Amino acid sequence: MRLPVHSKTAFNPPSVPREENLARQIRTPSESRPVPDSVPEASTGFPATHRPRTRADAERRYLGRTMNKAAAIAPSPNSGVLPEVFSFLDHRDFLREWFDAKRKGSRAFSYRTFARKAGFASHAFLSEVIQGRRNLSMDSAEKCVTALGLAGDAVRYFLLLVQYGQETHPEKRRDHLADLLRLQATRSVERVGGGKSEYFAHWIHMAVRELAVLSGLDAKGIAAILRPPSTPAEVGASLELLEKLELLRRGADGSWEYSFPRLTPGDVDPVVLRTLKRQMILLAQDRLAEAESTDTHISSLTVSVSRRRISRIREILDRTRRELLAETAADEDPADQVLQINFQLFPLSESLERYRSRHA
Repeated sequence: MRLPVHSKTAFNPPSVPREENLARQIRTPSESRPVPDSVPEASTGFPATHRPRTRADAERRYLGRTMNKAAAIAPSPNSGVLPEVFSFLDHRDFLREWFDAKRKGSRAFSYRTFARKAGFASHAFLSEVIQGRRNLSMDSAEKCVTALGLAGDAVRYFLLLVQYGQETHPEKRRDHLADLLRLQATRSVERVGGGKSEYFAHWIHMAVRELAVLSGLDAKGIAAILRPPSTPAEVGASLELLEKLELLRRGADGSWEYSFPRLTPGDVDPVVLRTLKRQMILLAQDRLAEAESTDTHISSLTVSVSRRRISRIREILDRTRRELLAETAADEDPADQVLQINFQLFPLSESLERYRSRHA
């Protein structure tokens, strides 16, 4: 059954034969509370105190809030739980908290112990770095990695953290921060499911969530730029849902902020996810009827591959999806548009191996 994506009723998930357990539909416009016209700037739709921000700025606001929250719920003094390097934007803060946690776990651990493990001649080396009296060279930072017990992406993140903290050139600092945010984007993903599964019931929630944070527009302004078009009441109902599900929150200045910048399905009914994917595919299909534009790219590729190569192609698609998330996380230019990027991989024939085994 085709989803009429351009009609008003497209706001509700479609009925699909043999798939009756869809997530509860969000309220229709007639059931929604009126959306107040609280923004006087009818010409722009932007509140006077808020203009479009960059994605990187939104990521930094989230990361700063995360670090504050982590400090507020820090482990008890006797827990000895080591902090995660990805929660920091200052290598000295990380080293200080790591050392304090290590000491709480074992009173025998000391600066001398750390120096011995890292291969430093001076037992006071780490103390001087933490206090800002000494910088870390890349060679010294790599020695610290060994003593810290870091591995994988944590090593790369720590080395970038050192470069970012000690760099004095503004543009180079910005580049290092962008790299840190890219690594953050590959890890800081919140799994959404259970009582929050309603988020995946309709495409509009994804679009509204992005526009609410990055545009500064109210419900009326968001409705005016959504494609396909929606009404202020529909957008208002979506904003209410996002706030109720704690996927959006109000910042100190009253603007919308991400509760989590990146979301992925957790314990969600597969029927709900299939319906959402169907909606996204149909939205792409409708774009084929419109003239080509610079903000749309629809292409396809038909290939023959071995069974082993299929797994490799899936890995490439997964990696590309993560890289796109990382690139947008480090975007320092003002947000201008919300895009949907679909990935489809499906067979146009049966496997020859299975076919031959069946007819052997």
